[in-house]
Amino acid sequence: MNTFLGDFVNDFVLAIGLFLLILATVYLTRFLDNIWVNRKMIHLSVSPAVYSYMYIFREPYVFFMFGVLFTLVLTIPHLRSKELSWFQEKRNYGEVFFCLSFSALSILFWDHTRILTGVAMLFMAIGDSVTGIVRSRFIKERGKHWTGTIAMLTTCLIIGYVFLGIDGLILAVIATLAEYQPWLDDNLSVPIATVISGLLILK
Repeated sequence: MNTFLGDFVNDFVLAIGLFLLILATVYLTRFLDNIWVNRKMIHLSVSPAVYSYMYIFREPYVFFMFGVLFTLVLTIPHLRSKELSWFQEKRNYGEVFFCLSFSALSILFWDHTRILTGVAMLFMAIGDSVTGIVRSRFIKERGKHWTGTIAMLTTCLIIGYVFLGIDGLILAVIATLAEYQPWLDDNLSVPIATVISGLLILK
C-alpha cells in the first residue's frame, strides 16, 4: 500500500467516527425545542473534525469529501421544501453555506496553512455557536444582539491566541466584525474573511 493510500485509509477510518459524532448530535437535537440552539450544537459537534484536519489528517481529501457530502445532504431538503424542521429553516441556507465554506477552504489551503484554515473553521464552529447560544437567552428570533457579539469576540480571542498567538487576536476581531455585518451570511463571511486576512497578516 503506497503512502498516500495508507494515509487516506487511516484518515477515512477516523473520519467515520467523527461523522457518527455529528450524526448523533443531529439526532439528539431532535428532542430540543429551540431551532437556533440546535443549529449551534450541531456546529459545535464539527469541532473535533476540524482539530483532526489541523493536526491528525495527513491529506485533505477525506475532510473535503465528507464536507461535500454534508453540503449535498443538507441541500436536498431545501430543494424539496421538506426541511428537517428541528434545525433547518425555509429559505435559510446557513448550514449549507457552513459545510460549503469548510469544504472549499479545506481543499484550497491545505498546502498553504491548514492551521490558519482550521482556526477560521473553529471561529465559526465554536465562536459563532457560543454567540448563538448566548444570544438566544435574550432574543428568540434570528438577529444580532450585543451579548452575542461579546461572546463571539471573547471565544475567538481565546481560540486565536491558543493557535496563532498575537496574530490570532487580530483575526478574532476580524472574524467578529465579519459575523456582525448584515450583508453576507456569516457562515461564509467569517471563515473567508479570517483566511484572507490571515494570509495577509501571517508570515
